[in-house]
Amino acid sequence: MIAILKSWSARARHTGTRQEGSLKAVRMLGAEGLVDARRRAGQALERAWRCTCCRSLLAHVFERVGSTLFLDDDPEVLVQAFEDSERDRFSARVLAACIVMVGRERVAVAL
Repeated sequence: MIAILKSWSARARHTGTRQEGSLKAVRMLGAEGLVDARRRAGQALERAWRCTCCRSLLAHVFERVGSTLFLDDDPEVLVQAFEDSERDRFSARVLAACIVMVGRERVAVAL
């Protein structure tokens, strides 16, 4: 999991197809757009690797919330999928960092 996030963060994709500032994960990181949010997310994840609680959360992200994160996911809702022992007051921010680093645009399936 950690290796996946690090490799994706190195690539830092930019998707400018929606109002980036309206994304909750972007706002939670104190950014106005995805480029700035991804820079801040990288910094947040670097700090998270050093925290025992956050490291546990990161190790179980895909087990708890699924293999796909979407840019419009709500970090405060996703954090509820974790045990109390795996989260703290920074957990939603760590999930916001994961969302902006690896999240993708949600698209409707054509019928």
